[in-house]
Amino acid sequence: MACTGGMIKRLATGTLLGCAFALAGTYSIAAKAQQSDEVTTGNEEQSKILFSADEVDYNRELQTVTARGNVEISRDGRILLADTVSYDRSQDVLTASGNVSITEPTGEVTFASYVELTGDFKEGIVEDIYVLLDENTRIAGTGARRSGGNFTEIAKAVYSPCKVCEDDPETPPLWRIKAARVLHDANAKTVEYKDARLEFAGVPILYSPYFQHPDPTVKRQSGLLAPSFGSTSYVGSFFELPYYWAIDPSKDLTLRPIYTTDEGPVLASEYRQRFDSGEMDVVSSVTSDNNDDWQGHIDAQGRFDIDETWRWGFDAEQASEKTYMNRYGFGSPSVLTSNLFTEGFRGSSYSRVDGYYFQGLKAEDDRDTTPIILPHAQFHGQTAPAKYGSYTTLDLDALSLTREEGTDSHRLSAKAGWALPYIGTLGDVTKLSMSIRTDNYMVSDVSRDGQQNYDGYAGRILPLAAVDWNMPFVNNQGSYHHIIKPMIMAAWSPNGGNPDEIPNEDSQSFEFDDINIFSHDRYSGLDRAEDGFRTSYGLEWGVYGEEGGYTSAMFGQSYRANKGDTFAEGTGLEDHLSDYVGRVTVAPNEYVDLTYRYRLDNEDFSTRRNQVSAGLGEKKTLRLNLDYVHFSEDAGTDEFGQREEVYFRAERQFSEFWSGMAYSRYDLDQNDPLEYGFGFVYEDECFVFDGRVRRTFYEDQDLGQSDEILFRLVFKTLGEFASAAGL
Repeated sequence: MACTGGMIKRLATGTLLGCAFALAGTYSIAAKAQQSDEVTTGNEEQSKILFSADEVDYNRELQTVTARGNVEISRDGRILLADTVSYDRSQDVLTASGNVSITEPTGEVTFASYVELTGDFKEGIVEDIYVLLDENTRIAGTGARRSGGNFTEIAKAVYSPCKVCEDDPETPPLWRIKAARVLHDANAKTVEYKDARLEFAGVPILYSPYFQHPDPTVKRQSGLLAPSFGSTSYVGSFFELPYYWAIDPSKDLTLRPIYTTDEGPVLASEYRQRFDSGEMDVVSSVTSDNNDDWQGHIDAQGRFDIDETWRWGFDAEQASEKTYMNRYGFGSPSVLTSNLFTEGFRGSSYSRVDGYYFQGLKAEDDRDTTPIILPHAQFHGQTAPAKYGSYTTLDLDALSLTREEGTDSHRLSAKAGWALPYIGTLGDVTKLSMSIRTDNYMVSDVSRDGQQNYDGYAGRILPLAAVDWNMPFVNNQGSYHHIIKPMIMAAWSPNGGNPDEIPNEDSQSFEFDDINIFSHDRYSGLDRAEDGFRTSYGLEWGVYGEEGGYTSAMFGQSYRANKGDTFAEGTGLEDHLSDYVGRVTVAPNEYVDLTYRYRLDNEDFSTRRNQVSAGLGEKKTLRLNLDYVHFSEDAGTDEFGQREEVYFRAERQFSEFWSGMAYSRYDLDQNDPLEYGFGFVYEDECFVFDGRVRRTFYEDQDLGQSDEILFRLVFKTLGEFASAAGL
C-alpha cells in the first residue's frame, strides 16, 4: 500500500524511520514533511536519519519503505546515495542498488552496484565494491562484507593509488597489489592482504602470503620500513632493513641495522620526542670494526622553553674516528661541535651562556690542542630612545678557554655605548656613536714573536668615536624608481689596541668585503680590535620595479691613517688605502638572478677576489645555476690559499613526469675535476623513481676517491625502496 495513494515528488528533509511511525497514525508523509523538517520518533538515535528522494512508497503490512530516484540518506555523519533504497523496519535491514555510494565521516567513499546493510550502516554485504581512500588511493573487488562499522573485507581485491588510463581503461595501472582477500580496518587504519602479489605494469614482480601496510590516512605507525642495499669501496656490500617504532603520540624510534661485508654489522638509530616545553632528536650509530674496536657517532640536539623569557638547549656531536662518518655515509663534516646553552630574550635585551667542545676531523687536528670553552657568557642591553632619539647600550662578555696543550685564555669584557641617530631636512641620515670597551685577560703560554711565552694578566681600554652618514636620492620614472645613496663612515680608536700578550682565538678568520666595509670594527670577535683612524666611503645604486624585479650595485673603499700590523698582508687593509670592494646584482624577473662580488687591487685594479652566483631560466624548460669563486695568491685567505673553482648545475623538466639534472665542480687553478654527476627523477601520483651517478676526487686521510650510483624507488602509500652502489 502506498502511503499517500500515489507518488510524492522530492520530499522535504524527513526521517526514514520516522516516516514509518508517522504512517501508523492519521497523517500522510507529505503532511508530516510540511509540518517539520525532522519527525520525532521517540528514539533519539533514529531521529538522526535524514533522507530525501524523488518518490517514496510505504507498505504498512510488510513494514517496508522504498525510496526511488536520487535517494540521499544521512546518519551519524555517513551519507548514502543510490537510485533505489528499501528499508525493512522489522528486520532493520536497508538495501540499496544502482549507483550506490557511501561517504564515511573520515572522507572515505565506497561505491557499489548493490548494498545490503543494517540500519546503522555498520553491518552488511556489498557487490562490485570500489573504495576511494585518502590521496585518491583505491581498493576494488567483486564483493565485500562489512562488520562492526569498522572492518571491510573485500574478495578478489585490487589496491592501487595510480590513475587509470582515460584513453584505455583496461590498461593496468603502473603498479597495483592483487590479493585473494583484503581487510581494511578503519579504526586501526591498516590494510591487510592474503595471497598478495605486487604487479608493475601488469607484470607480477613479488608474492607474499601475507602483507600489511597503513592506509593512506596514517602519518606514523610502527613497522618495517623499506630496505636498502648496495656496496661501496669503504664498507663493501651492505644491506639495511629499518624498523620504525611509534612509541606513543609524542615519541618514536627508528632502528637501522646495517650489515656490511667488509666492516661488519652497524646499528644506527634515530630517537625523536616532543615535550610540552620543547623537542629532542638523537641520531647515533655503533659498530665493531675488524680489530674488535668499538666505533660509533652521535648527533643530537634539543631545544626546551623554561618560561616566556628563557630557554635552554644542547647539541652533541662526536665520532670515534675522524673518517668514521664519511666511511659509513653519515655525512662528511670538517668539525663536530658540542654545545650546551641557555638564553633569554626580554625587550631589547639578550643574554646567553654557552659551553663548547670541538672535535676536528681534519688530518692535522689534534684533540690535545683543541680548545674547550666553558663558560662563554654574553649580555646585550639597549635602552628605549630618549627625547632626541638617543639610546645607550651595554655589552658584557666572559669567556674561559682551556686546552690540554697550548694557550689558555680567560677573558672578561665590558662595553658601554651611546648613539644618536638624526634625520636631516634633506633626507640625509646621520648617526653619532661613542663607546668605551675594556678587555681583561688572564692567560698562560701565549706565544710572542722572538720572546718567551707569556703568562699572567693582559688588558686594554678601547674608546671609540664614530659617525655614519648616508643620503638617498630617489627618482620615480613610470613603474620604476631609482635610488642613489652615497655613504660615509668615520671611526677613531687609539693606536696599539692589539698587544702581543692577548691571544687571538676568536678573530682568526677575516675577510674584507662589501658586507663589513662600513663596520666600525671589522673583526668578528673580541680578541682583535681595529685601531687608529679609519674611514669608508662608497656609493650604492639601484633600480626597482613594481613587480619585485631589481638591479643594484655597490662600490666602496676604506682609508686607514696608520698602516701598522693590525691586518695581515693580503687582506686588502694592510695599506693606507684599502682594496676596492663591491657587488652587482641583476634580478629583473624570476628567470634571471645574477650576483657578482669582487675585491680589486687599489693600485692596478687587478682582481684579488671574484665570486659569481647566477641562475637563469626555469626548471620546466631549462634552469642553469653557476657559482664561481676566485682568490688570488695574495688575497690573504690563509685557509684556502690561491683558489679558483666553478660549480655548474643544469635542471630540466622533460615532461609531466620526467626531470633531470647534471652538475660539475672543477678546480680551475689545478685544472682538475673535484666532482661531477647527473641524475633523473620520474614522479607521478603513485610512484617515484630517481637515480644519481656521482664521482668524487676528494681524498680524506685513509679514504680515497669514490664513484657512486644511487637510486630510490617509492611506491606511494606503501613506503620506499632504496638502493646504492659504489664502484
